[in-house]
Amino acid sequence: MKTNKKLFFAAVLVVFLSACSDDIINKEPLDELSPETLFQTEGGYRSALDGVYAIMKQDFFGYSHGIYSMPEAISDDLVGSSNSKDFSYDGGLENIYPLAYTPTTGNIEGFWKISYQAIYNVNTIIKQARKSTLANRDAFLGEALGIRALLYYNLYRFYAPAYNTNKEALAVPYRFETDALLDVKPRNTSAEVINYILSDLKEAEPLATNTVNSYRISKTAIYALLARVCHETSDYKNAIVYANLALADIRYKLDTTLAALQKEWDKDDSGEIMFRIRFENNETQYTAGIFAIPVMSSYPYLVSNDLLSLYDQSKDFRFSVYFKSHPTVKGSYFPKKQAGTRTTNAATFDPGNIDLKLIRVPEMYLILAESYFQDGNSASALMNLNKLRNARGLGDFSGADLNKEILNERRRELAFEGFRFTDLKRLGLGFSRAAGGGLAPKAERFALPIPQTEIDRSGITQNPGY
Repeated sequence: MKTNKKLFFAAVLVVFLSACSDDIINKEPLDELSPETLFQTEGGYRSALDGVYAIMKQDFFGYSHGIYSMPEAISDDLVGSSNSKDFSYDGGLENIYPLAYTPTTGNIEGFWKISYQAIYNVNTIIKQARKSTLANRDAFLGEALGIRALLYYNLYRFYAPAYNTNKEALAVPYRFETDALLDVKPRNTSAEVINYILSDLKEAEPLATNTVNSYRISKTAIYALLARVCHETSDYKNAIVYANLALADIRYKLDTTLAALQKEWDKDDSGEIMFRIRFENNETQYTAGIFAIPVMSSYPYLVSNDLLSLYDQSKDFRFSVYFKSHPTVKGSYFPKKQAGTRTTNAATFDPGNIDLKLIRVPEMYLILAESYFQDGNSASALMNLNKLRNARGLGDFSGADLNKEILNERRRELAFEGFRFTDLKRLGLGFSRAAGGGLAPKAERFALPIPQTEIDRSGITQNPGY
């Protein structure tokens, strides 16, 4: 236990060393403090929470690359390069894209490890906050519960079958603040995990505040996560309620010009970003090199023609922001969207970092459009779809198949943000690639294998098909 406490406070110390916190205070070294000492002050809670964000992004396999690279490599929006000179920092091109991943694949083990390390730390904060008498105790507890819900949602998304496919399928073990570190917990079902996530978010909602910036989980981010989870599980009425609550925060709004959209993805400057993982200039996660590394002439992925065909290349602002002509493969494009240049240093072949934009305003409009349609209100569905289309330079939709267009718009807007993988799963769809390969509808491999290291440690059950 002493070793794990050291890990917790060492992680918090990362925030101090990288100056990520807005309100750093002078105190004795954090790795020399006990939880009881750290949580005596509001500054201690702030440092501990920022330390959890630091853990989430500390590894290529976690929330610096894996949160996007793994799901995107299991879809039909990307085409893996066959050029031996092209590489991906986290090995996703080699390990995930061929769809031959196993329980010992490093990316899969790494995301699991980082996620549960962050959960252990955030559970420590939750446990301490529940008995705290500090004035802002509720705000810290709300933020911590929101972080835990986000971490578990993504574990469910990767390692479990879709809720809509089989609610009783095994998902992941949900560890609470009351669980001892070495307790072995069985896998909860998808229904149980979703219910625990919703419970955390609903408890967090009245506690959280909007005094934090988009680098931290706010009340608005919690509304947005509630909308996302309700939408994922076909609870469309509540998805509508929570998406509208998220959009009521006037700090966040759609970008409506090409220049503004370019600033969002090239410089991380936008009012569309409701929650992001912040990466500073001096960090070396190379998040601007997830799908393309132009400064090193490495292009691990091309964009599939299937995706490109969905855009009006002459009118849609997104086309020139999301894609760029490949320098050597004639007639092809590479993903430019996640290759921003805010901290790029071409002279040293450093792609630099971009913020990982995990919750954005456009997703809320897309949730509203689909949820209203599924709830029988086509007029409101069309209105919300057109708000996003108009913001991207397109006219109102006038076709016959509104549901299809909403799903196509999700694919256009949210490309390379991991949503295609989730949508294929929740809708029970498969995919096939032009060059061969793919997954059948509801295929077992849409649920990633439980890491072998976890099975060896705890004896929990493996997913079918591995």
